[in-house]
Amino acid sequence: MGTSPEDMTPLDRLGASRRNFLALASAGTGAVALSACAAGGGGDDDESDAGGAPEGGGEVSDDNPFGVAEDEPVDVVIFNGGYGDQYAKDSGEKYQELHPDSEAKVSSTVNIQSDLQPRFIGGNPPDLFDNSGAQSMNASALISEGSLAELDSLIDAPSLDGDGTIGDTLLPGVLSPGTYSGKLFALNYMYTVFALWYSAKQFEDKGWETPKTWDDVMTIGEAAKGEDLALFAWGGQNAADYYHELAISMAIKEAGPDLAKKLDSLDDDAYSQDAVVAAFTAIEDAVSAGYFLSGGAGIKHTEAQTEWVTGKAVMYPSGSWIENEQRDTTPDDYEMTGAATPMLSESAAMGEAAMHGAAGEPFMVPAKAANGAGGLEFLRVMLSKEMCQNFSELTSSMTIVQDTIPEDAFGSTALASVNAMTEAAGDDVFNFNFTDWYGLGDDFKPLWAEFLNGDLTAEQALEKSQEVIDKVREDDGIEKFDVE
Repeated sequence: MGTSPEDMTPLDRLGASRRNFLALASAGTGAVALSACAAGGGGDDDESDAGGAPEGGGEVSDDNPFGVAEDEPVDVVIFNGGYGDQYAKDSGEKYQELHPDSEAKVSSTVNIQSDLQPRFIGGNPPDLFDNSGAQSMNASALISEGSLAELDSLIDAPSLDGDGTIGDTLLPGVLSPGTYSGKLFALNYMYTVFALWYSAKQFEDKGWETPKTWDDVMTIGEAAKGEDLALFAWGGQNAADYYHELAISMAIKEAGPDLAKKLDSLDDDAYSQDAVVAAFTAIEDAVSAGYFLSGGAGIKHTEAQTEWVTGKAVMYPSGSWIENEQRDTTPDDYEMTGAATPMLSESAAMGEAAMHGAAGEPFMVPAKAANGAGGLEFLRVMLSKEMCQNFSELTSSMTIVQDTIPEDAFGSTALASVNAMTEAAGDDVFNFNFTDWYGLGDDFKPLWAEFLNGDLTAEQALEKSQEVIDKVREDDGIEKFDVE
């Protein structure tokens, strides 16, 4: 049984959106059946334009690179989740400033599939939609049926800010999650940095230094324990796998990107690699030392995070969505700050600044949109520095556009730290895909809940983890991904 929508964490939703796009299981009958329902007919049996680049009926120019017809309305549907929809409404206003004879209709929902599938079937899909959330559409089905337009022309279009093409403005690697067979079908707008989070105020008050290595983390843990504080909070009901992310990130940082390839390839010795063993052992040491807050097995992630920000624990591993998610429970003077994944040793292959980063929140343009060119133009507006800064100010999160966070980070210490980590890492960013590709969150959650509760040793957790990926590798009914 999978995680219920109400129990999904931001990590689950990020994984689901990536999996929903990447799992191009077109050979499977389920995907084919759903694709037929998703695409439907539009009163036009000619599929020749399906999957191509949208074209508008207006004059093409540097100011109107997609040839948007100025009197044509644009219809945009936003997933109204953790980032809200105000940023999209603001982009709609900006769109109308640039195209005053047009109307930008921006609506939002939490039920993308149930709301949009009938529109695809009826041949009147929106011009742009944010395919996110637990009820997102099956993107692999949409692609296999040719129901999504290519977005490559967006990346080659001039930036609204006049500083080259849009592609020139993007952070490294952010187009990969939306690319299939060399064509871009989804533009992931939001950028997540995974980090260890803490209160800079508390660290200053205690005289603690930002940890660079796991030994540094353990030193803080011992000092915290001496003051009756836990080092880590954890939500065993739905988010113990946050520590799996931490372990794998530490291992990749220690051994280098080739380890990520072994894991993504589901190798039969992936979990016996020295760096992976060292990472699991490191966390076992913290469990054995009593550094995890008691009671974590019976609570969810938001409860654990509330325990953390209200002073019962010192650190918490999470993506950079954490500040926005805990906005209502975090004290005003907390100074939430992120530190890059700690090194297991001073000789880690990827070095101190390397980080786990990933793009999410996929935006798509239907191939049969009435104003697909307008959908592209709306994305061009969203990718302007003004609108990216607006998104970051509203949500305390980064977009995929570089150099858009001001020095004061809109008063957000968390966002400032994410920006600093991104700048320090440069191209030294890693990711791993196997947990998302094969939907393994529901396998690793209970495993890690047992591990963090002290019911499994590191050796047992490693063996069980290997069994999880062995089962996937040996199941010929599961479509496997090529690892480059």
